[in-house]
Amino acid sequence: MTVWVALLRAVNVSGVNLLPMEAFRAALTGIGLDGVRTYVQSGNALFRSDQSAPVLAGRIADAVWTGFGFRPPVLMLTSAELAAARAACPFGAEDGDKVHFFFMERELPRATADFLKALATPFERYSWRGKVLWLHLPEGLGGSKLAQRVISLPIDVTARNMKSVDAMLALATKLEGA
Repeated sequence: MTVWVALLRAVNVSGVNLLPMEAFRAALTGIGLDGVRTYVQSGNALFRSDQSAPVLAGRIADAVWTGFGFRPPVLMLTSAELAAARAACPFGAEDGDKVHFFFMERELPRATADFLKALATPFERYSWRGKVLWLHLPEGLGGSKLAQRVISLPIDVTARNMKSVDAMLALATKLEGA
């Protein structure tokens, strides 16, 4: 079975789209996912399944709708894809809480480089490959105009910091060995 990572966008943020993790784990187990684990309260789930990413994303979104009354975007990664995103990150682990991984539903067009360059402050750095954009934000995510514009792109995108990515990779490793 494949170990999957489901990243839900905009859950448990400022009292909106409340998703209690214990109930979320139960809902995922209820739709037949194996070995369900969650990480923190921001909509990160890991599990084993033989189903495809599109099928899983739809089933998870449906389960959240049925159980909690909202339908979040769900971005699916295999544990190997998450590991590859971490390995390709051009920024160091010493700034783990300042480095953010933006996972996107599709690749950005090359013209996006000019867009990002125009928004970045002299302290912010970015890089992207495929469906992952990495931002190094020494002044934090909240006040970054660059990060806010990326989040508002007309595609499904969700961000996790490097520490969260590392923690999810550790959980994925345990699931693969179970």
